[in-house]
Amino acid sequence: MSTKFQDNDIYGHLNNNVHSQFIDNAVNLFLHQEGGLNMASDPIIGLIVNSGCDYFKELGWPEHQTIDVGVRVNKIGRSSVQYAAALFAPNDDEAAAQGHFTHVWIDRTSRATVDIPLGLRAAMESVLRKAE
Repeated sequence: MSTKFQDNDIYGHLNNNVHSQFIDNAVNLFLHQEGGLNMASDPIIGLIVNSGCDYFKELGWPEHQTIDVGVRVNKIGRSSVQYAAALFAPNDDEAAAQGHFTHVWIDRTSRATVDIPLGLRAAMESVLRKAE
């Protein structure tokens, strides 16, 4: 993900909401590329019902003009999934921030919960956290 001057807050580092935007963008890009999700027209949508982020190191423009974002799935239910993501400065193996959010999948029209479609589920399972 690319950072911009406007992403910084008054303290000179990325504003907290930018971390969440990067996580949301990375997860949705993954769902689109790997699971075939078409957010504009698919009959199902994922609603965020929970989110959070922990911060460990400062990131900021121009020192960090790009940020690497890793995505995984912590757990999958019938209609919900919890994603986790970590933000890294380039060439740094230690996360600067780690976040999570939960999608509940619903019918676009009726707003009733639905089973996660097989194509999306397969993509999610490909990055499912392994039991320790």
